[in-house]
Amino acid sequence: MVSIRVKDDGAAPIVEKGREAPFKQGEFYVFDVKDEVMRYWIKLPPGRREELGKQSRKENKDLRLILEGFVFKPAKTK
Repeated sequence: MVSIRVKDDGAAPIVEKGREAPFKQGEFYVFDVKDEVMRYWIKLPPGRREELGKQSRKENKDLRLILEGFVFKPAKTK
């Protein structure tokens, strides 16, 4: 497991039941994620990272679930 840092915008992060709660480090929240998710997070531009944080609160879903949806999405077949 590795960690990603998400900027704190004043609202508490949403945590899915059964997952470890992120901890506060300075002005960031630190989430434990899988390696593949961390690599995807690093490639994202900062603006998109903020959008994903807002989307997490809007949909009331854990940020890690949203990121895993992008990383581990099933291949399309015809």
